[in-house]
Amino acid sequence: MRKKNIFLIIVFIFALLLYQPLKAQEGTLPAEPQEETKYTNESVGRVSFLEGKVFIQRAADIGYEEAVVNDPVTEGDRIGTTDGRLEIQFGRGNYLRLDRDTKLDIMSMPKRDSDLVRLRLWSGHIYLTINNLKREKTIEIHTPDSSFYILERGIYRIDVDEGRGTEILVFKGLAEAAGEQNSYLVKSEQKLEVAEGRFSSRPSGFRPVADDNFDSWNESRNQQTSRVYARRYLPEDLAEFEAELSAYGDWVYIPPYGYVWVPRNIADDWRPYYYGRWVWLPLTGWTWVPYEPWGWVAFHYGRWHWAVGIGWYWIPTYIWGPAWVSWWWDYDYFAWAPLGWYGRPVVIINNIFYDRYTGHYPLNSRALVVVRKDQLKARNIAQAALRPEALKSANLDNKINLNSTRLPFRPEGARLSVEKLDGKRVLVRHEGHNQGLRSLNPEGRSPDKPESLRPAGSPTSKKPVGDQSGEKPAVSRPQNQDKGKSVQTDKPSRTSPASGKVTPKKIKKKDESPSPKPASQYSTALRKIPVYPSSTSASSRNTSREPNLYRSGSSSIRNYAPSSASSSLSRPTNPPRTSGFSLTRSTSSGSSRSVLSRFSGSPSRPISTSKSSSSSVARSGSVRKK
Repeated sequence: MRKKNIFLIIVFIFALLLYQPLKAQEGTLPAEPQEETKYTNESVGRVSFLEGKVFIQRAADIGYEEAVVNDPVTEGDRIGTTDGRLEIQFGRGNYLRLDRDTKLDIMSMPKRDSDLVRLRLWSGHIYLTINNLKREKTIEIHTPDSSFYILERGIYRIDVDEGRGTEILVFKGLAEAAGEQNSYLVKSEQKLEVAEGRFSSRPSGFRPVADDNFDSWNESRNQQTSRVYARRYLPEDLAEFEAELSAYGDWVYIPPYGYVWVPRNIADDWRPYYYGRWVWLPLTGWTWVPYEPWGWVAFHYGRWHWAVGIGWYWIPTYIWGPAWVSWWWDYDYFAWAPLGWYGRPVVIINNIFYDRYTGHYPLNSRALVVVRKDQLKARNIAQAALRPEALKSANLDNKINLNSTRLPFRPEGARLSVEKLDGKRVLVRHEGHNQGLRSLNPEGRSPDKPESLRPAGSPTSKKPVGDQSGEKPAVSRPQNQDKGKSVQTDKPSRTSPASGKVTPKKIKKKDESPSPKPASQYSTALRKIPVYPSSTSASSRNTSREPNLYRSGSSSIRNYAPSSASSSLSRPTNPPRTSGFSLTRSTSSGSSRSVLSRFSGSPSRPISTSKSSSSSVARSGSVRKK
């Protein structure tokens, strides 16, 4: 009996030791005053892989910038590829992959009040690998010809030949394809063709094998992203990052945090939030773009500490943030340092680590990063950061007090250049150098923190920001930096500028300067977009119904854009239809057939509602939308 009790005690102690490593990661941080946010862990996607040239047009910008790995992608962004391919990671285990010469808008991403992902594919080819779907129809893909609603986890390919037609191929899973009048359920190993909202046929079978380079590339990426490790150190929500961290670092047990991750082969001057750049997103504010291949999870989740003999190590947590840093700024400089486990900026002086340092931040700390005010958006912060000797000459002793977790400024204006692509296409490139910063919260500013920061030598506003009577100050207006730029009034225009040929002399940027709006108001994709509505009867529960045809009794087009939404970007309307094209793919019988039929350029005709056609539909087992 005594031996049995001793054995039970040993088992209990052993189980307690196994539980301890994840205790720190799964526990909550000490209470810290935090502002309410509208974003969640799934509100911002990540460029997880790319090859060749890929460009991103931010929701608040008019120009494109070249994408890099770990770039954030969120609501309102436009993605364009030329000779490159791109993979975007969104949600848990979900991937969106773009082929060459593809143009896509991110219309909506999950937020606290909605879990909807809505994409707009203008042209080109995409793959969707869906491993996590909370509810049916929470992922939508809209094209000029049809709208697709994902009903099950699976692998989907959508091809859009601009102005000619669209095809969906379901390698695995179930999707609803909605047109002007009908909706079809497209099952695994089925495809469907549509043009101008009219289906050329019913869903038909195809052989789910790699038929072109894009198919093979997608299969290769699926194999890379689906690797599973037997030993897991991360919380369940971050399990897909296990492979990245294991390839670039090691796990070490440090109490009381449990297992922490230590990066390998880093430079002697390395520190968190140093090798990378800052981008401003309307939803999340200033967001860090790390240049380390493993940087997404390590800089948007968790905290960084330092120890003798180990160096920098990362403590996992499961809450996403644009950057876990503490800020300080004045008229000439910006400074930041990583936040520690206890919500304070970390300090390293003479190989002594402080995780709860109080008082003015020491200039000789190896965790501090300081840049001049005109270098906040530098493409490489490590090159723009001030060296220790420069900090001493800047007279910043006993001035830096890191106490803000969110920088209350946004970029104001930008330099643009025009790059000629193949054929008649041109690219309006965003150079990334801001002309100034405008305050997002002038009412709450302190006397030593200016409400507007501009580069040296730039003109200052002749109007005071606020009068001396104590009234609520107005938001500062952007000044005309160049002759080619114009300023938009408080009331945004209801019409979008006409699209046309862009030349360097005709570039005009409308820099919106109304009072700050909610983040969703900055989304340039939330405009008047025709969408083919989903049938309320279409569901994975109805897969046994043949031939899976659903008829709409409502209007064939609906609009998602609120009437008050404004846009600083001009998005093209549906392109004119032209005739003729041919793509081939193997059918289930092994023969080769046209992927999309030839469609004439004539306007879409309404589907006949004659008695004979109605009876034919009734015999086929169709149902009417409720």
